[in-house]
Amino acid sequence: MTLTTGMDALRTARQCCTAECFGYHATWRLFRRAGLKGTPAWHTGFYRTALTRWQPPAGGRIRVLVAGAADETVLRVLEALLGTRRLEVHLVDACPTPLHLAQAYAYWSGLLLEPRQDRAPELATCHSPFDLIVTDGLLSLLHTPAHRAATVRRFAELLTDEGMLLYTTRIAGRAGVLEYDRLGRHLTAAAAAATWPGSPRARLRLAQHLRTRRSRAAPFASPGDLAAAVAGDFGQVRLHTRRAAHTVPIALAPSVLAGHGSTSVGIAATAPAPGGRP
Repeated sequence: MTLTTGMDALRTARQCCTAECFGYHATWRLFRRAGLKGTPAWHTGFYRTALTRWQPPAGGRIRVLVAGAADETVLRVLEALLGTRRLEVHLVDACPTPLHLAQAYAYWSGLLLEPRQDRAPELATCHSPFDLIVTDGLLSLLHTPAHRAATVRRFAELLTDEGMLLYTTRIAGRAGVLEYDRLGRHLTAAAAAATWPGSPRARLRLAQHLRTRRSRAAPFASPGDLAAAVAGDFGQVRLHTRRAAHTVPIALAPSVLAGHGSTSVGIAATAPAPGGRP
């Protein structure tokens, strides 16, 4: 069976998600297909450039760690750029929902995939060495600078000497939040009110929480801040930025039309040196 439809994804979220992540995973495919929220596919050009400059291991499979994913999108991107038969992918996430979606996709595509529940910064189930680590937006989900620094250090520990970290994210513009942040909160609240597998009172309580909670504070004020956060554990850090909107809805967002929309950022970090070089 392949979980490729929005309804399949919603059923998986109802079965697997906690209240903490249900709203996000239950609505993710809607946002992805509508072009309202960033996905790894938006960063394909950056990935292609970074991988072209990188020398993968000769012979055998490329051992890849994907740290955090909303669904199978990042797997599709990696297959398109590196080829299914060259990849051995280890996908970790705190929630079982994206793991099930990714596993169903891998069964259909023939991708060699090992999905596991895990959390940053420990990544306790991950065992080195990896040739490539790919993660989209993970550092923005961590609550403290110490957790973010520990996660970057853990990535450096898990890579081979010739390995590469590819980190992508979007940094908010002058508004301080990403485009459609308010709309996103209202849609996730509506999904919770209608579909969260709890009592009517529990559904309404979760919906109110999702609608009224404060937006997550952005951990990085600029692309340079992000590059500096990675540079302490890697000898070489390449920074890629893009201001152009990836989709028509993003291009039409009020903040973008006003000239202060978000910036897409890609980091390609090599020469891992956990804890910094002497």
